[in-house]
Amino acid sequence: MSGTKPLRIGMVTWDYDPPIGGMGRHVASLQSGFESLGHTVSVFSRSDIRFPFGRSILFSLLLPLLLPRWIKRFSPDLLHIHAGPGGVFLLRKPALLPLIVTANHTYHDQVRCVGQRWKRLLVPFERRTYALADHIICLSEDTARSLLHDYGIDRSKISVIPCGINVARFSILDRPLKDRGKRCVFVGRSDTRKGFDLLLHAWPLVLRTIPDASLHAVGIGSDFSSSLPPAVMLHPTCTDDELAELLGSSRVFVCPSRLEGFGLAAAEAIASGTPVAATDVPGLRTTVTNFETGLLSSTDPRDIASTLVPLLHDDVLWHRFHAGCLRARSRFETSLEIKKHLEVYRVYTDVR
Repeated sequence: MSGTKPLRIGMVTWDYDPPIGGMGRHVASLQSGFESLGHTVSVFSRSDIRFPFGRSILFSLLLPLLLPRWIKRFSPDLLHIHAGPGGVFLLRKPALLPLIVTANHTYHDQVRCVGQRWKRLLVPFERRTYALADHIICLSEDTARSLLHDYGIDRSKISVIPCGINVARFSILDRPLKDRGKRCVFVGRSDTRKGFDLLLHAWPLVLRTIPDASLHAVGIGSDFSSSLPPAVMLHPTCTDDELAELLGSSRVFVCPSRLEGFGLAAAEAIASGTPVAATDVPGLRTTVTNFETGLLSSTDPRDIASTLVPLLHDDVLWHRFHAGCLRARSRFETSLEIKKHLEVYRVYTDVR
């Protein structure tokens, strides 16, 4: 097989269409990027299972039964599994195909950072998936360190490839400061890992100093409406174009997570020229550069508030970080991520 022959790429993921979170959006971006270069991509996901119940663990347990038929029908040159929390397990290699696994983040990190101790039970299944892989792609250096120290994976088996985004979609909506008001925006689900509960405790502290500030929470449903502090607006759903408009017209993006695999929404904020107030946790600390594209804090709500207040109040500081975002956003270009993925793929497909 020559290095220029188009590839048939088989992807396996729980989160895909419609996307539940960043993993589904990431898979769709990869698919679009590969197909734009003439490669063929087929995605096997929860949408291919007909019964309407169960989550990623059940999906993983069914893969040994369902995946061989899908492989026979599609005949891919390689398999790319999206693993880690919210992803899938692979208990055995389903075919004599190169196996690439993306580690979004790890269950060890979820236990350590989020305190979900019961997820220790899932570590052996996750470890098995990584052991079967020919190569592992991590979205951040933090996840790579977890694989090295918690799972004993050899460093030569790991590549770090940050998520790519359509930078132009966001950069074109980068508004001047005078048009952004005192608006903050949060993007995420209401689960513990995303830290929306921390932000709700921090927000009244922000309003004491910046009483005209407002917070727009994307992805949070109306079940929170009865317990919200003042000046919080909920956006349970949001199209990609609406999200880009909101990011580009907000003064600060806030990401109070207890753990991230990468922080896709934070990268999109940076592409929008919007400084980020983020927690100093795995995933985010390699996406947000402290004192360049934003400010990092602990997960203490008082510290989260202390990063939001200067970004909302100090115009000089905001312009400094806005300039940092302009310098940094090119490193998130989708074309770079696609190029690096194909370099990994070619190592394993060109020798067959």
